[in-house]
Amino acid sequence: MQKKHLWKILFVLVYTSLFTALIFVGKEIFFPSPDIHEVYLEPVHGIMDSWEDFSSFSGVTQEDINSTLSQLLYEDFKNKYEEDKARVEIRFVPLALESIVENSYLPIAESFLHHSWIHTHIKKLRVFLYQNKWDTRGRMKSWNIHMYGILSLPDDEFLSVLIHEFAHYFDIYSLAGNAFWDVSQEFYDISWTSVTTAKVWQSSNDFVSGYALTNQYEDFAESYTYYILHNAAFQKKMLQSSVLQKKYAFFEEKIFIKGQFQDINISQTPQNTYIWDTTKQEVDVKKFLQYLQDAI
Repeated sequence: MQKKHLWKILFVLVYTSLFTALIFVGKEIFFPSPDIHEVYLEPVHGIMDSWEDFSSFSGVTQEDINSTLSQLLYEDFKNKYEEDKARVEIRFVPLALESIVENSYLPIAESFLHHSWIHTHIKKLRVFLYQNKWDTRGRMKSWNIHMYGILSLPDDEFLSVLIHEFAHYFDIYSLAGNAFWDVSQEFYDISWTSVTTAKVWQSSNDFVSGYALTNQYEDFAESYTYYILHNAAFQKKMLQSSVLQKKYAFFEEKIFIKGQFQDINISQTPQNTYIWDTTKQEVDVKKFLQYLQDAI
């Protein structure tokens, strides 16, 4: 009885071993395992020795690549140009004025308006340049800047008036925060209790010019212009007034936060002198244009 039981156990073990071997052999025959060892293939000499060889091998030539790259660059430039044209437009009255100023006033206007920092703060702007004079040299209204009698303006005065009028545009359209708060109000609150009423303890030393005393908007525009074109003079003048220090700090910390227009030394106006109108102060236009071109 015991021998019969042992034979059964032996039979099961043998049968199991044979069945396992059969499964293993069948797997290798019908489902071979991938070779897990890395195989190093010697590179064929010459195939990747040069870009030309690769180009030929792939069917793409260097000329094809250059052509495609040029097309992409052109499309990118075209898109940016069209976008810029839609945002900033300069018009001439009369149209013949364009040919007269294309090598003088026009480069000044374009260089300033396309300065990297200035341009990013323009939503939509049209600048009208007029040959005939009017009762003012410039005005800003409804997204438009109008400049009159420009042929009678020296280059630096044209530049200063343009920046002054752009300051109004920037004040109204670029700094508008939301329905509850306007960033410009932080500047107005330094010297003004209302649009045309200055705080009682203010003096002329607390403003960059006499014209800045007119109202809070002109104070902003005159200070903005003075900061850009006469920055070093602004820094020296504010040493005599804690109010001017706050105004300078407003532009330095809230507007030109990356140090734009600081210490470029283009002002040719004697410092610490009384100024009625910042746009009448002399500046080195060529030096300023070079600064603008470097930043475009």
